[in-house]
Amino acid sequence: MKKIISAAVAAIMLGVMCAPSALAAESWREAFVTRLMRIMSSNPSYNEIVLTDLDRNGIPEAFVMRGGADGGISAGFTMNGNTISSIEVPGDIIGECLTDITVYEKDGRYIFVGREIPRYSSVINYYKLVFDGQTLTAEKILKSYVSAYPTIPYVDMYGDDFLTNGYPDRSKIKSFVDQYEGINSLTATNSNAKLLVDGEEVEISGYTVNDSNYYKIRDIAMILRNTNAKFDVAWDEDLSAITVSRGVKYTIVGGELSEDSATALNVEQNTAPVYVDGEETELFSYNINGNTYFKIRDIGDMVGFEVDWDGDAQAVVIKTE
Repeated sequence: MKKIISAAVAAIMLGVMCAPSALAAESWREAFVTRLMRIMSSNPSYNEIVLTDLDRNGIPEAFVMRGGADGGISAGFTMNGNTISSIEVPGDIIGECLTDITVYEKDGRYIFVGREIPRYSSVINYYKLVFDGQTLTAEKILKSYVSAYPTIPYVDMYGDDFLTNGYPDRSKIKSFVDQYEGINSLTATNSNAKLLVDGEEVEISGYTVNDSNYYKIRDIAMILRNTNAKFDVAWDEDLSAITVSRGVKYTIVGGELSEDSATALNVEQNTAPVYVDGEETELFSYNINGNTYFKIRDIGDMVGFEVDWDGDAQAVVIKTE
């Protein structure tokens, strides 16, 4: 009780002495930028950042890692009170699993599950992620462990563009950290990226969610129907799932490549199965205003075409030849 009273008095004193923008609740942002600069300056090869609120207390945990098959996690930290504290991180997982987290609800508790696709394997690894305030643990699980439970809206933030001339750029890191929303809600914005198919620009509408571009799978099938990466899309009533047939010219049903005219966005996570040539695969997607949108790189991996990003042209580049 004494601790509670002391905390209350301290809060009142802060309210009297400080402007709202200086409250401790927001002080983590500048502290995070400083710590990220320090970590990345010591080894610029670790140049990817994830912000994710694993303990759901409104202040994220930050993890620094690098891409590739050996993309381990260099460091992790969070903020307790007004102090940055380090997080012990596992050494046997690829940091990618922190960029693709789904949260399941079981008996009022949240289960955080990260997904990892090893570079040289088609097997998807799933990890139950637990943060106890000091240590992040990752327990490898089967997807069936959580598949029966409902999911809740959750987005972690990932970025990999923080270097200028090979050194960490404080303004880029600050811009990234400042975008983080303490209350983790799903948001989507109209994608401003161009889409190039074998060098030719095509007109297509999509959304940007968590710094990745998402499109309707039928739209992608439509623009690729006369290429080497053609595929057909259908809905199977018995399976209650989307089916994809690779190498088959897309069957036009009408409404492809139409724009979403709604001004307000209703965004929900979707983990419905997709069957590719009869084989079930799990593909993370978003339901936005009643339509399902998939990450373009996931569609590429599933169907078999190459996806690159041209930063200078701000374009998604699809190669089918």
